[in-house]
Amino acid sequence: MNQLYRALHMPPKRLLKKIAGQKEIYTIAVRPAPKAQGCDLMPAMGSEPFIPMPYTPGVWYADPLLYHYEGERWLFCEAYDMAAERGSIAAAKLEDSGKITGMREVLKEDFHLSFPTVFDWNNEIWMIPETGTTGFLMVYHCLEFPDEWELVKKFPVNRNLCDTIILEKSDYRITLLCSEIKQDNGLYTRYRRYDLCRNEDPMMEDPPELSLEEDEPFNLQHREYSLENRNAGPLFLCNTRLVRPAQVSTKVDYGVYLQFWARHGASEVPLCAAAPQNVTIEGINPQDLIGIHTYCRDDDFEIIDARYLRKPE
Repeated sequence: MNQLYRALHMPPKRLLKKIAGQKEIYTIAVRPAPKAQGCDLMPAMGSEPFIPMPYTPGVWYADPLLYHYEGERWLFCEAYDMAAERGSIAAAKLEDSGKITGMREVLKEDFHLSFPTVFDWNNEIWMIPETGTTGFLMVYHCLEFPDEWELVKKFPVNRNLCDTIILEKSDYRITLLCSEIKQDNGLYTRYRRYDLCRNEDPMMEDPPELSLEEDEPFNLQHREYSLENRNAGPLFLCNTRLVRPAQVSTKVDYGVYLQFWARHGASEVPLCAAAPQNVTIEGINPQDLIGIHTYCRDDDFEIIDARYLRKPE
């Protein structure tokens, strides 16, 4: 996007802070999932504050996604090197106290990586990170959790696909929902659905042979390029409803707030939204909080990433 155009449409107070040298960065923030009787169970709503990760100079963290392994809760995310202007995949334990410990890089390539969807499939651990700038959708297999991964297959999709989530899963087929970034304006995306298939022959070598089949139709309401058609995290249950978080941008700003969609069969209806003014993050001035970008949860915790302005060191 033309940076001058964006600056001309930026809120004046934010523009002044950026002129003064403040940087837009991301942080991951955690809070206990609401459980008390009578509390608001809507995602990312309510008065309880989120607790952010400690700031690490030169690196910011985004795209938090949860994975449970042998009774432990792991947080996978994008680790963005501000000097190199490139992301890698990092992982850390999320303790029962809500503290994130032992964050370290677990997958690095010579291209940008983000949004690490980690999942079980036939008693093995897999990852599909965002690799859209390469024009490929890439599937990784875990050799030793959580630090060792091998690239099993790179599928030439010839599109900039981002933020892949899983819609359905069986022994031999996984239905993926990806967001495709518009070539001439990265704020606009549309959904594309694919089936990731594995060979059904039990005699095949491990890891199995994989194939990718495009299954383009997905909810006619979502097939056109839009500022709202970008995944913001995996499906989750809320009050017995299956919910899909989506990211909403504006014509001049990326990842401003979250829209939650309740799924009803093959269609979806809007459930609620969560904007920066709906949340409190300890230690961050509400006036400096300018976007909520990703959401995930389990029975115990809600996790978001947030974009905010930070003064130079």
